[in-house]
Amino acid sequence: MMAVFAISVTPGAYAEAKTVPGEYLVLFKTRDKVMETEGRDRDVAVSVMLDFQSEYLAVRYGLEVKNSFSAISRSNGKGMFFVKSERASMDGKFEEKLLEELRADPFIEAVSPNEVQKMISTSVGISKP
Repeated sequence: MMAVFAISVTPGAYAEAKTVPGEYLVLFKTRDKVMETEGRDRDVAVSVMLDFQSEYLAVRYGLEVKNSFSAISRSNGKGMFFVKSERASMDGKFEEKLLEELRADPFIEAVSPNEVQKMISTSVGISKP
């Protein structure tokens, strides 16, 4: 027996989205040299790229890298990271300045505050094999 579920966003969830202070998703611009490689060479190139970009975020902005998304990076040549700033989580003015600096960085394509979304899953039926 297999259950089928539909996931629906609660009405107004996007309007109710709350950000987690000091937590962000950071997306670097595409590294063409990574995309020129294939197979094992791409795995190595992505690993090196993520190491350098992670270090850059730590040294340049004081961010703690909590996670990197190597599968996404391997597919599109863009380093993607979940990062945290303790200082920004406690100081709203610092957070505004940090976001402004990250978004102005020529190596970074996008920065998004971590948002909490509430979702509901509902059963839509059961299918039998």
